[in-house]
Amino acid sequence: MAKEKTAKKDELTFEQALARLEEIVARLESGEEGLDEAIALFEEGTKLSRLCQEKLSQAQMKIEKLVESAGGGISMEDLEVPE
Repeated sequence: MAKEKTAKKDELTFEQALARLEEIVARLESGEEGLDEAIALFEEGTKLSRLCQEKLSQAQMKIEKLVESAGGGISMEDLEVPE
């Protein structure tokens, strides 16, 4: 079951990945899973955590920053991202 959900992790939105991660945390915290299932859940959770971090980083790069112009006005510029 865990492998099926991680196979499509690249297709998940941030919200979907976070919701699944929350499910995994709840299951692990319950202590009801066997060792093998707990390890599989932990691995899936680690991958989802990385995915969430990547999506947050990508979103941060897209955020526009406000820049005060020389004349005192405010303009919008794309955030420059080093490659």
